[in-house]
Amino acid sequence: MLSKAKYTVPLLMIFSLPSQAESTTVHQLLQDVINHYPAIKTAYLQVAKAQQDSIKINAQFGWQLNASTGYAKEVSLFGSPVDQMTVTGSYGRQLKSGDKIALSASMAYEDSESSTIPSLPNPATSSDLKLEYIKPLGKGAGNIDYTLELNNAKASVDIKLADQRLLLDKMAQQVIDLYLSAINTSQRISNTEASIKRTKKLSRFISDRLNLGIVEDKDQLQTDAQLENQKAQLSALKLAWTQQTIAINRLTGKNWDHKLALITPAQKHDSLTPLNQQIELVKKHSPALVQINSLIAISDNKISLQRQNQKNNLDLKLFVGNKTSSGDSISGNVSNSDIVAGVQLSFSQNMDKSAENAALYQAQLERGLQLQNKKQLLEDLHYDLASLLAEATAVSASISAYQKSRIAEQRKLKDAEKRYRSGLIDIDQLLQFENQLSATELALNLQQMELQKRLLKLSLLKGEVWQTIKLPVFDFENDENIIGDAL
Repeated sequence: MLSKAKYTVPLLMIFSLPSQAESTTVHQLLQDVINHYPAIKTAYLQVAKAQQDSIKINAQFGWQLNASTGYAKEVSLFGSPVDQMTVTGSYGRQLKSGDKIALSASMAYEDSESSTIPSLPNPATSSDLKLEYIKPLGKGAGNIDYTLELNNAKASVDIKLADQRLLLDKMAQQVIDLYLSAINTSQRISNTEASIKRTKKLSRFISDRLNLGIVEDKDQLQTDAQLENQKAQLSALKLAWTQQTIAINRLTGKNWDHKLALITPAQKHDSLTPLNQQIELVKKHSPALVQINSLIAISDNKISLQRQNQKNNLDLKLFVGNKTSSGDSISGNVSNSDIVAGVQLSFSQNMDKSAENAALYQAQLERGLQLQNKKQLLEDLHYDLASLLAEATAVSASISAYQKSRIAEQRKLKDAEKRYRSGLIDIDQLLQFENQLSATELALNLQQMELQKRLLKLSLLKGEVWQTIKLPVFDFENDENIIGDAL
């Protein structure tokens, strides 16, 4: 009997491939690409580089040591030549509060060729030891610069992390598209092979009847023509499959002729979870939203900084120390040591603040721009999610319709085969019914792939696709290749 074939397409598409072909799911393929893709390491390097900024910012609070020494040939106030030797040093740091503390010391030795004042020692040695504490009361109070720099560094890291996630999402989208395109090709091949099988059976049936003189030559010619056309289509599809598998192997770093057997995804359509809950998942995952929020935070920091810059400088300085001088004079040995202390209040004001005002306005405009971008992005995310959900629902309904249509086409073809054997219809109508069944089966398979495409996009949009993927971990500090390349 001509029609005994089953028309369902198996989930595992294997055709013209050896038994050792590797069965691969879309998640397995994505994991293989993650493990191989060189650009991913570059994105991780950018994150590691940005993470060093906070270390650099905190390093400004380390202790600073300064020292100097020198010799000079000078002329004193009284016109006599003087040999001078000096040694100075200081040890201090800035506190996270914005205050500064420093301990300074200096020693000087002077030897004049002639002493004009008998009470002054010549040669003379003097020293100065001083502890200073400076507290900003106006601009710089609370060290807001440090806080904002640290916040900007964190925001920069978040931006680089978002860049990394954007790269991963973009790569995942390309992998999904390529994977589904290859499965689409495999389904077309399977559909064409099923059509060829049915046409061959019909051709054998006609050939047997032709030898008996029951059918005409034109029936055999039309059937053979359709068979050759189907074989040509199959050849083109197999070429496309070869190109797609090479592209997949290139992404995973495997040999170009590595055999694959792609497993059709089986994502389930979630039509029960409310839209507002799903949009929250999308917003939580969205790398672009993380970037905009980070840029808004940087703009807020700029606004705070520019407002700080508009303030006047007002510093309170406290110091305490000891000064000594010693040496021999005409009247005898001189040795003095005195405690010194003091308080100083300094003030400065920039009379033209147009530059500061313009910088503040620019920062406010930048924040407004980012808020508009965020509003647009949130709207786009909402519509992207709603569109994918609506499309998935519509495609699901289309699949149900095509499944019913396939059953009807199968019955119609089976009836046509009986009628052809009875001589009630000619070969043209039978071949037309065969083509209609083949087209319906292919359309059903394509609709099923369209549903999986949208469901995988939903999974990617909500970040769910990464739940089963192990992301790489790099130790750049101990990576000799990175260090070697840098040197």
